[in-house]
Amino acid sequence: MAAQQQQQLLMTHYQAAVDAHRSHNLQAALASYQEVIAINPGIAAVHNNVAAIFLSQGKKLDAEASWRKAIKLKPEYAEAHYNLAIILSERGDEHLPEAQQLCEQAIAHKDGYAAAHHLLGNILSSLQQLDDARTQYQLAEVLAGGGSTPSGGGAPAAATSAAASFRWEGVEIGHVRTLELPDGTRCEMETLALKPLVFRVDHFLTADECDRIVALARTRLKGSLVMGDASKAERTSSSVFLGAAEDALLPELQRRLAALTNLPLPQVERSEDLQVVHYSTNATFSMHHDSSKFHSRLLTAFYYLNDVPRGGETAFPAADKAMTPGEAMKLAEPAAHGLGLIVKPRRGSALLFYNHDESGAVDPTAVHAGCRVLEGEKWGANHWILVNAAPSAPPVAKGSAREATDAEPGAEAAERETESDGDTPSTGKNAAMNKKKREKAKLKKLHQAPASVGPSASLSSAWERGEAEGQAD
Repeated sequence: MAAQQQQQLLMTHYQAAVDAHRSHNLQAALASYQEVIAINPGIAAVHNNVAAIFLSQGKKLDAEASWRKAIKLKPEYAEAHYNLAIILSERGDEHLPEAQQLCEQAIAHKDGYAAAHHLLGNILSSLQQLDDARTQYQLAEVLAGGGSTPSGGGAPAAATSAAASFRWEGVEIGHVRTLELPDGTRCEMETLALKPLVFRVDHFLTADECDRIVALARTRLKGSLVMGDASKAERTSSSVFLGAAEDALLPELQRRLAALTNLPLPQVERSEDLQVVHYSTNATFSMHHDSSKFHSRLLTAFYYLNDVPRGGETAFPAADKAMTPGEAMKLAEPAAHGLGLIVKPRRGSALLFYNHDESGAVDPTAVHAGCRVLEGEKWGANHWILVNAAPSAPPVAKGSAREATDAEPGAEAAERETESDGDTPSTGKNAAMNKKKREKAKLKKLHQAPASVGPSASLSSAWERGEAEGQAD
């Protein structure tokens, strides 16, 4: 009877933890998880979820300790290896070799782990192993599958999600609308093109804010890579991703962008981190498209952080039927042709363009280029809003200590099936009965499409129910 009561108490605390975690009540979730650990400290998935909460609270060392505990309890725990690899990869170059090993372990323990291949590509890129990095990016894209390409094809789910997202009406070229930002300031958004839909917002950033972003990035720049369908493009810039926790300006910029796009703030927060780019004289980024199979990007917000004496324009040669996308992709120096839309850098302005059309399909006319800098230098920053970054439950922490979010679409579905099967953490008594059900749920999860994650990869919660094979030491 005592064992049954203990099992029931454990189940009660665990369900309370899950409910609180999904409701973003992280303190209550943490307290309930710790009650579970007090009863049975050997449940690896609980330590994984505790780590996610610690990370969202900025307690990175505590998060690391919890993920190491999860791995010790369950050495084949792919998600825990992956999560730990993320925080180590963000800590500094000296931690990259261990992060690489953890990523490789995650891949070894979970077939088709696209997100882990992508993170490994990021790590190898940081280690300047660029050929190996490209291989991992290509593997990630193949494994992700079902995405969209600039030719206009796309996964039905992604297309449906993109079609359902809010988008501003272009009205006509030159149309100006006034918008109010979260701090009460007003800005004007001008329509520059109707297909693709392109807007410019002047004075979106102040001069001081531009300088602040440049200062955050200047000493951390590394050679930019191109991925997905743009993998053959020439890109000679350098770049770095900045997590929202690094400076108070960055979450403020997310709020500002959510107001500008009229998209839910969680969708902006759960998309890719801000990428700061630097182009020296003669640097360029040739014709490419921002949305790919692995990065299904609804829209791009590009911020110009300085004025460029000559060159450095953003060119959309296929805008408003000036030429076909196929013809545009063949242009080596698109600004020289003067066709389509050519946007000159204006310090503090934001260029907003949609990579998907109203139907949700990738818009092939959104191919564009960062034109060659002919004099001086160019500083800019990309905010890419993902199609599938809308809020979902259960939550889990995302890279750079942001609010919790689930990194694997479909994990929630697998979790719900597991719950309905009655598969819960166990003190040991129900292990044999639940084993087959757990394995069934895991197999279902393996067949879910991996998430689209940016170069600052998302964390994965696992949310697996079931007892660990050993007790904590």
